[in-house]
Amino acid sequence: MVGVSLGGGLGNQMFQYATGLALAERLGAELRCDSIHFAKQDTRSMGLHEFGLTWTECRNPRAHGALRALGRAMGLAPRSRPFRGAPYLEETFGRFDPRFNSLTAPCYLNGYFQSWRYFAGHEQAVKSAFNLGRISASNIISMEKQIRAARHPVAVHVRRGDYGNPNNTAFHGLLDMDYYDRARREVESRFNGPTYFLFSDDPAAAATELGHWSDMVPVGSFSAHEELKLMSMCEHFIIANSTFSWWGAWLGRAAEKVVVAPINWFAPEHAQSTVIDDRYPNDWLRV
Repeated sequence: MVGVSLGGGLGNQMFQYATGLALAERLGAELRCDSIHFAKQDTRSMGLHEFGLTWTECRNPRAHGALRALGRAMGLAPRSRPFRGAPYLEETFGRFDPRFNSLTAPCYLNGYFQSWRYFAGHEQAVKSAFNLGRISASNIISMEKQIRAARHPVAVHVRRGDYGNPNNTAFHGLLDMDYYDRARREVESRFNGPTYFLFSDDPAAAATELGHWSDMVPVGSFSAHEELKLMSMCEHFIIANSTFSWWGAWLGRAAEKVVVAPINWFAPEHAQSTVIDDRYPNDWLRV
């Protein structure tokens, strides 16, 4: 068995699940997930079930007693605890951890695992798991039609929300309009007549900041899964320093897609926190 701890927003959960899934497939093992973090009131909600994913719960073998008791109280008690004494990988944050390649089952994974390298060679299994065809809602039909009708639809993601918190801004950094203007030039150097579809957790602020762009279509506010589906329907992508738009771009199916990504995932003074070649597939443009 392979166990993996789940936490954070939807994009982080997807990286964690994809990493566990790829390892389980490589080892011929069963994947189990630890969702205890979502039993607490102050955390984000579990988003993976919207893809139709199910699993047997497990527990972090290093979790303290209070956390295990919380899981039992919330009805999340695991059926078994097979990971005590098994290899335990606490990832090296911001870069691919080569210890991952030598793991054997049973083992337990704890971290963010924000790198495509963790599931390289297992892309089909990951894409099957995150099947956006399961996401169906009548309120996005109109926007789906607009994206399909566009000659060159480009998803543009502006991340604000909790990044506006002073502590988060100091670490993650807010991408300025210079980045988006440079990314636009990269896109338009490759093809003519794009239509930009604007996604943001603060649509009003994003529309104001990019108000000087022509051919801009504000997507508005939908659920995270609906927006991820709409984003992936575009042919090309200008992503933010956000795992959410990372996945929107990665799941995009256009054969000749262009993905433009920020060369600084974190604020410049924390740029050493991540290895950019581990963060982005080789064919993504970095500006």
